[in-house]
Amino acid sequence: MALRLTLLPAVVVFLAGCANSTTPSPSTPLVPTTTEADHGHDHGSAILVPDLVQKNLGITWATAEYRIVQGVLRLPGRFEADPTARRPYQAPFAGRVEVLVTPYQTVAAGTPLYRLHAPEWQRLQQDLATATGAALVAEDRFQATEAQQAAATAALALATQRLTSLERLDKDLGGQAAERAEAASRVADLRMAVAEALRDRAEAALLARGAGGGPGQAQHHVDLLLAQAAQLTGLTTEALTTVSDGKPRWATLPTLDILAAADGVVEGTVVPSGTWINDRTTVLTVTDPTGVHLQAAGLQGDLTRLTTARSARIVAADPAIAASIPATLLLGPVADARDRSVDLIARPAPGTAMPLWVRPGVTANLEVVIDGSAEEELAIPVAATIRDGLQVIFFRRDPQHPDQVVRVEADLGAQDGRWVVVQSGLKEGDQVVLGGIYPLKLSLQTGGAQAGHFEADGTFHTGKH
Repeated sequence: MALRLTLLPAVVVFLAGCANSTTPSPSTPLVPTTTEADHGHDHGSAILVPDLVQKNLGITWATAEYRIVQGVLRLPGRFEADPTARRPYQAPFAGRVEVLVTPYQTVAAGTPLYRLHAPEWQRLQQDLATATGAALVAEDRFQATEAQQAAATAALALATQRLTSLERLDKDLGGQAAERAEAASRVADLRMAVAEALRDRAEAALLARGAGGGPGQAQHHVDLLLAQAAQLTGLTTEALTTVSDGKPRWATLPTLDILAAADGVVEGTVVPSGTWINDRTTVLTVTDPTGVHLQAAGLQGDLTRLTTARSARIVAADPAIAASIPATLLLGPVADARDRSVDLIARPAPGTAMPLWVRPGVTANLEVVIDGSAEEELAIPVAATIRDGLQVIFFRRDPQHPDQVVRVEADLGAQDGRWVVVQSGLKEGDQVVLGGIYPLKLSLQTGGAQAGHFEADGTFHTGKH
């Protein structure tokens, strides 16, 4: 530790010199430069921290913001995956599998996950072909029965008209009895033919036409098989029935390609390609790492305050991460009588972009603003402050010169262990150093660094070799 404290000022000096493109010497120090006080609260000269120095020292920034500091409950918890975030993909049929993705690969909705060579899929295609042919035959038969009924009805009308004429002639002139009897027999036969045509048309309509002009039994069977094929392939029925080169698409798919239903990451356990698997075997699992909620534990004595909470947010367990996630607070339906606790579920607000530290199993904190808390105050993270002798200081980023920071003696108020109120010296939107604040403090304590070099054992010495 003593060696690290000795080397830190020199490392700061060395990196700052490397980042200064106008000065070739690698030993150029973090140079204190004068700057105009644009807030009227600067307590020293600006310190030059170029981009390279910021990257190598791990300097990160936090933004001063108005927030409630007094009256906040902070409860530990961990992220858990939502039930819908983890989706296993099981084989619908037995067959030989060919995996098309790799473990831990990020996939989008619609990405082919694996290909299944399954005899059952080919049988489904055969059933579709048979059902489609039956539907076409049913339609042709229905049209034929309609034509047959129309012809029989027209013949019956002509025969009835001739019988009426013969009956009139026989009444007026006589001698038409034989022809009248023959015409009557013809009318009777045609009436039977019309009845049979109506029956045949009704039977054909059951297959080709449904009630109200909808699909009949034959077409309904086709639709059911197409719906099954759509569920297996992930394609719509319209896409499956698209005709190319005289064939519908469902007839040109030799294998069953399983597509991702949603975005996510492939988990590590994947069935090897070429394996023969049984139906309902899990080939792989895709998890959406952002589909999570935070589960924390609250005290039963705080139930009244929790049920009337004003707002809630999820914060990282690492104090160096200032970002937070707005959340909706839900109380678990059952409390634990043994440790007198109650489960708290915090769901991120819809549409919130999840940072990288949000993963199932990661610990985090739940901040609950209690009803009746103080009003919002300008605050910065406690980790952005550091003690320098008898003073507590922070480093404010110069808005006019983003590669410079200014040492400010902190005028602080109340804190909640993570955030502290700043009573002067900052305004909303100002940035302060969060990560890398300790090396910056050491650079000021040295009163300016000197050129030097590193020995083979890692020690730093001033002067030249």
